[in-house]
Amino acid sequence: MRKKWSLSKKQLEITLQSLEQLPNPKPELEQYSTPPSLAAEILYMALLMGDIEERIVADLGCGTGTFALGASLMGAKEAIGIDIDPKAIVTSWRNADLLGLDNVRFYVADILEFNERVDVVFQNPPFGVQRRHADVPFLEKALSTSNVVYTIHKRGNEDFITDLAHKYGGRATNIIRGTIKIPKIFEFHKKKWKMVEVSIFRFVREVN
Repeated sequence: MRKKWSLSKKQLEITLQSLEQLPNPKPELEQYSTPPSLAAEILYMALLMGDIEERIVADLGCGTGTFALGASLMGAKEAIGIDIDPKAIVTSWRNADLLGLDNVRFYVADILEFNERVDVVFQNPPFGVQRRHADVPFLEKALSTSNVVYTIHKRGNEDFITDLAHKYGGRATNIIRGTIKIPKIFEFHKKKWKMVEVSIFRFVREVN
């Protein structure tokens, strides 16, 4: 049975900090976890917009399940996580068990194979550093799957992302800024930490 949690944003952040992290992340997938503070900020924004409570949400490229689990904790009806990496899905299930949540589903699959309709999509797609425009299929799939999308992209690409979303029927209602602190986890990283500035978009799909 799903727990009824009433968490403040800070309590949500602390809970997300307790999640098991992904072992041996893969550089070609740009597997950088969403910081708990940023995830909590986005989830609370979504909560205030009416995009979580009793909604069915999907977390595309879910990694450790941060958005799916966070949405479940904040009252989502159901949360679905999709990731191409089996180790990520195992970690997500372990985190769901840790939190005692049973209204979540996690699947190993390419996000392009996900064809369920949901109310809201959350995603932190690859920024396209290793493979140019790797975030494009995520945005297209998100807007074909749901009428509300929260998505994180590297700052400086706002015009490109909004124009692309418009192509797929999406309109930006909110754009906020954040920072992702990336530790030195891959051989090509030169510094102990790197701060990456990001923009977080809320898109709604215009329905004819």
